Amino acid sequence: MVTIPNTGAIPINSHLPPKEQVITAPTTGALVLIRSPFYDCLDTFGTFPTQYIARPPEGFVNGYIKFAWGKDPQPGMITAEILPNGETVPMDLSPPIDSSNTPPMPAIPPYAALTPLVTDVGVKLETSPSPTNIADFTPSGMDYSGFSTPSLDSQGSSPISSNSIITYQNYQNCQNNPQMLPPQFGYQAKVDNRMDRRFWQFYIKNWCPGRSVLKKTNLWLTDFASMHEREGVRAAMQSLAGVYIFDYVPSPKISRRVNDLFRIAENRMTELLNDPEAAGDERKAQELITITTLLSMQDIVLTERRALKPDHPRWLLGFLEAENALQRIDPGTRFWNPDNIQMDSLRIAQSIMVGRAVILAQPLTPLISPQQLDPQKEASRFGWLLYGTEKEMYEIHGGCGFSKKLLHVVSQITYCAARLQQEPESPITPMTIQFLLDELQDMRQWSSESRSWDMAKKGDQTIVWVQQQPDGFTINTSADMTEVTAETWRIAVIVYLQCRGLRLPRYHPEVIANLDSLARCIRVMPTSGSNFTAQAPLFPVFLLGLLATVPMHKEVSRKWFSSVVRTPVRSSVPPLFEVLQRIWTWIDSDLPLDNKITPESVSERNHWWETLVSLVHDKEPETLCLT
Repeated sequence: MVTIPNTGAIPINSHLPPKEQVITAPTTGALVLIRSPFYDCLDTFGTFPTQYIARPPEGFVNGYIKFAWGKDPQPGMITAEILPNGETVPMDLSPPIDSSNTPPMPAIPPYAALTPLVTDVGVKLETSPSPTNIADFTPSGMDYSGFSTPSLDSQGSSPISSNSIITYQNYQNCQNNPQMLPPQFGYQAKVDNRMDRRFWQFYIKNWCPGRSVLKKTNLWLTDFASMHEREGVRAAMQSLAGVYIFDYVPSPKISRRVNDLFRIAENRMTELLNDPEAAGDERKAQELITITTLLSMQDIVLTERRALKPDHPRWLLGFLEAENALQRIDPGTRFWNPDNIQMDSLRIAQSIMVGRAVILAQPLTPLISPQQLDPQKEASRFGWLLYGTEKEMYEIHGGCGFSKKLLHVVSQITYCAARLQQEPESPITPMTIQFLLDELQDMRQWSSESRSWDMAKKGDQTIVWVQQQPDGFTINTSADMTEVTAETWRIAVIVYLQCRGLRLPRYHPEVIANLDSLARCIRVMPTSGSNFTAQAPLFPVFLLGLLATVPMHKEVSRKWFSSVVRTPVRSSVPPLFEVLQRIWTWIDSDLPLDNKITPESVSERNHWWETLVSLVHDKEPETLCLT
């Protein structure tokens, strides 16, 4: 077997070249093994300079992950409150954070092995004896062969099994001598060592809550974690969690286990890439897409290990592989009427995650050349985002913080910009761009966790509510955070359309007006706390700073980035903030504000955005990750 290296130009604004196939070597007749984009990462974790993150003084990390280091009144014991809907919410017993802006986030200590007990005040989650330092956890320490990972309910949480509920009478009988359940009770897939348990629990209890304020569509928990019975998927999740734990407790034992789990996931991905049945087998394709998404996410957050130019970013190559898999099992190719296609939540989640990564890589990458552009092919790309009713297409999803319809519009803007470059005199493309602009200006997005579709259609745009808030106001509910985040994205997409589609300069009054609305939305958003998650609008904040010609706009962007990076947690934000600060040093000189009159015809206007993209591409060492 030989390995096909990841070489050659990969047009980000086009499909992955058709090299993803098993071929026969011309001389030996042996099959050529297709390797995943992550093959060269095997056994490399822990070999590069680590981003060791010191424990925060107040004991809380309340940003893109959520956990507490605080001490409990009784060692190994934390309490949990039972809500009316039956959900179990951990009650943090650590000292409160001395900050009015960052309330303490209820969190489970990240390395607890949990077994349920019942008391008269609720549920206590008792931990088995364990060392306080995760570096002391070893795979051979105790026999956990019976342990399994938790099954998930329809909302994606990991509640205590209904079989473990003790009636009031039984409780009275065992009050003085409660009986502990076996560790594997109410669980499914087996996990054979102690460290893997800790990784899994960190993923479920600490990483997933930092992904989205929307519980029903937090796909990392509701959809991906439900696939934990598949070893490759589970290993990818555990490896990802181990990366974060290593930041706080760097240990050779942890790094070795992260590498072992990464190898399991990568080997399974390679196996699926070389499986001829995977192309038409929806179950295998879904497994491939999920593993690829998780490994791509790990490549995104492992910023110190990202591939630099001329190599292509592994995270993007991974998502392009996933896009190909989605296309192969596209239900639209098998049904006469796409309007009647119904997709399950996993398919929707995968479509959004893959589409989000690939589509949001396009705004700051060069357009596909006029010679290579296939209008029919590119116009239909990402069509799998549009299946469902109008109501379903405009629903805000926790995987991206806005609707899949809005995500599809971003791809259409990029396509129109490429078509305008290919046929500058055609009147069709400017008309299409104007149609997209009208749609964006009237767009209403909704979430069942904030307001209904009917209320959204009848109500004002969310920006109206934002403009009514007093100076210094900060969002303090998940419902408001959901709606303002989606509105921030809508306005940012309008700005992107104006600048790249309509070629309006960044100092144009209409662009500045929308940037002002964008700044207003960003100013009311928290940058840490229970309502701050990865659902936060990273690209809109970056766009505000990138296009700012008004000092206040740049300051709003700077303040958001500065505040977010202060939280001691790994993320893709710090390198993007560094990029933005470097751009500020040259954009006004290399792309000056000429204040010339804007021509009436779009084709006659200066396509300055492409000059900006070219400058960023030449000056930055890697492809920007805007997610």
